[in-house]
Amino acid sequence: MEQGKQGVMVAKSLQNPIEQLQARFKELENGFRLWLSKQSLPVEAAVVTTTSAAQGAAIGAFMGTLTADASSAFPTPPPNASLNPQAMASLQQAQALSGGPLVQARNFAVMTGVNAGISCVLKRLRGKEDVQSRSAILT
Repeated sequence: MEQGKQGVMVAKSLQNPIEQLQARFKELENGFRLWLSKQSLPVEAAVVTTTSAAQGAAIGAFMGTLTADASSAFPTPPPNASLNPQAMASLQQAQALSGGPLVQARNFAVMTGVNAGISCVLKRLRGKEDVQSRSAILT
């Protein structure tokens, strides 16, 4: 009988390590989703918003390292320049959105977190996820 058990153990240890990692990750993800589905709406919304914001921050930091600092593309006008206030506001917004990895991480975190949080609340309230829920998020 031990021979059979050893054979099974050997076969399991010969499994591809990447497949083992993927299976373990899938197991953890399913357990997390099961736990999350049992939580109240405020807890679920907070957890979904936080995890999505963390993912967005990671993506934003990565994107910020790939792109050059674009703030130099938007020159600062001289202080005594008489510019249209609307044009000045647009320039300031463009300067705020461009930046290094930390600025991009912040922007991505806020946008993905808010999107996921609203989506989670609407999905729970309506009981389904459909085009109407998605369009409500985008407007």
